Amino acid sequence: MLSTLRNYLFPERARSRAELARFISGEASYVAQRSTYEFSRNTLAWYGQAAFGDPKFNEAFAICRWEAFAALAADMTTIVRFFLNAGPGLDPALLQVHADVLGEYPAPVHRPEGWGDRHAALLSRFAGAPSGHRPDLSAMGHRTGILIHEYAPARSKNAEEERAVLAAAVTFGLISFNDRLPKRLDREALLAALHHAA
Repeated sequence: MLSTLRNYLFPERARSRAELARFISGEASYVAQRSTYEFSRNTLAWYGQAAFGDPKFNEAFAICRWEAFAALAADMTTIVRFFLNAGPGLDPALLQVHADVLGEYPAPVHRPEGWGDRHAALLSRFAGAPSGHRPDLSAMGHRTGILIHEYAPARSKNAEEERAVLAAAVTFGLISFNDRLPKRLDREALLAALHHAA
């Protein structure tokens, strides 16, 4: 029990490419699930219980959650890129981390051909900004919030307000992720591991 508590309070820091991918995957999954579920539940209000019992609704909700996960994985990989501040030489290794995250699970039903478009978008994002350029977490949250809203299985007539709510939820998740990086990543070990992989 004490070891479980210690691991919770003082988790081991990621030191390898595989550990980094697992960390990003877990964080992206958590924020995607939280933001999509809370948004859908709040939008549906008292109809939520019935909706989440409907297979068709759950199919649409799963698509929304998957797309949110992929977008957040790209955002978080970009944040890690700045945290490591290792120069463009590590971009191929970080792009592989992103591919590892999205490849951890079988391709979802709505994406039989996988996530090639999302990987290409991250490649373009890296090419368009130096690794030392501080990511704008608010802009990231806004962009990903809009994407989630596009896939949301339940929406009201006030799209602008809903997008703002999703943007705030995602931005909060990205800020929290960014703040934890010094405690969760072993920067020097990761730099060595990723240089070796590159």
